[in-house]
Amino acid sequence: MTRFQNWEQELQRLEAEVRTVRILILGDPGVGKSCLTNLLANSAITPTRSSRTVSNSEWTVQARLHEYPIMGHLPLTPEWTSLSSSERSNQWMNILGNPREPPPASNVIYFVEFYDKNSSMSKSRVDRHPLYKNMDGIVLVYNMKDMESQDHLHDWIYGPLLEISQHRHKKRKRILDRHHVPILVVGTMLDTLRTRPLRRFGTIAHQLGAEEIFLNCLDPDLMAEKTHNYGKVCKFLNRAVDFKMCNSK
Repeated sequence: MTRFQNWEQELQRLEAEVRTVRILILGDPGVGKSCLTNLLANSAITPTRSSRTVSNSEWTVQARLHEYPIMGHLPLTPEWTSLSSSERSNQWMNILGNPREPPPASNVIYFVEFYDKNSSMSKSRVDRHPLYKNMDGIVLVYNMKDMESQDHLHDWIYGPLLEISQHRHKKRKRILDRHHVPILVVGTMLDTLRTRPLRRFGTIAHQLGAEEIFLNCLDPDLMAEKTHNYGKVCKFLNRAVDFKMCNSK
């Protein structure tokens, strides 16, 4: 049995005991993937990088907890694009036809693992790592001062999407289908720009139907609780949980 197979078996054993979602971080070397992962994984109970990180020659993995909201008495939609918890509340009121209170929400704790490929790994459309099939979400990262790094994301994402399509959808999904695995696009180096960038048609976020946020990854205030960016990340993680529940083999 190979080292990877041992590792995969151990991950499956842990996942059976702890609810876990896995997020793949992709992008060119130097675009800020490590800083972004630090920002995404930072929490009150894991305030330091050493308290939430494991790594080897190929991957750096950081982890945090995420509270996934579930509305009482409402069944989950069989699509990862299901409504957010707030939308479910509105739908509950509309279905009933009266302003009754929606059923109470409860939070389920999920363990979120962020997988960052080491910078020595190069992008390739034939990159078909077996670990990709277990990913429940993808974060694409590019440098807004170097738009070629956004163009390269098409090569970075092709192999992982193909692997997920074969193992999670049984080849039923097209590679760029908008109902694929949840994707979040992050533009970094916001602090180096003179003006805030406009959201344009033709970007990879638009092509994939994905949310996009702009960050200075060294400024934690841009990801503070109740900010717009924080809300988008939480929504993305909720969709990753939905995707996992509806597409696990």
